Amino acid sequence: MNILILEDEPRNAKRLIRLLSDIDRTFIVEGPLASIKETVEFFQSGKTTDLILADIRLTDGLSFEALKYAPATVPIIFTTAYDEYAVQAFKFNSFDYLLKPLDPDELETAIDKATKAGKNYTDENLQQLFDALQKNKFRYRERFLLPYRDGYKTVRVSDINHIETENKTVYLRLNNGTSEVVNVSMDELEHQLNPDYFFRANRQYIINVEHVLFLGNYFGGKLIVRLKGYPKTEIQVSKEKAQRLKEWIDR
Repeated sequence: MNILILEDEPRNAKRLIRLLSDIDRTFIVEGPLASIKETVEFFQSGKTTDLILADIRLTDGLSFEALKYAPATVPIIFTTAYDEYAVQAFKFNSFDYLLKPLDPDELETAIDKATKAGKNYTDENLQQLFDALQKNKFRYRERFLLPYRDGYKTVRVSDINHIETENKTVYLRLNNGTSEVVNVSMDELEHQLNPDYFFRANRQYIINVEHVLFLGNYFGGKLIVRLKGYPKTEIQVSKEKAQRLKEWIDR
């Protein structure tokens, strides 16, 4: 069976490929494709597949835009970080979905179900799901509730300068120079935060566009990002992400 993966996070894609191999070594994995553009080109070239595993968000938008070009008979399983509204939308429109991090047993069950049932959607409910998620913008996270002394305190997303992971701990670096630890992975935060304002610069950093001070050219087509209020922090962006970062800022 051929399985097409739509996933813009390399680590997630590698793990998914490994899980698929563990389930059945005869699976032929295609991709991962990280963008709408790549996915549309894949289908327009006449290629097809037996099953699609699709992350909701790709580098250049929501995967639904590309799935309009998929063959009408191919089942789709969506993968997503937890979002209450998104989960409700999937259930309402009867779509198969898996929550990240993916559970091997749940993945195997979903694949078995999808291949036995065949196509699991209509063009109409695919559009309804797309419209619903667009309208609500996934209800992007607006604040964090964090333990504080004998209670809790809140941190607004707008107060975040950037987010950094260090030694498997994730820190919110705030505009006032302080830091807060959160029990949320970088991959989850990337999906929970509004992409109009937050950009995954690399595995270690997510940056807030409102606080980008300077982009410096670096060897090999890479960029160095400097942020307001954090003069000692230099964030390296790969050549592959550099152009997208410039387009993201220059809007």
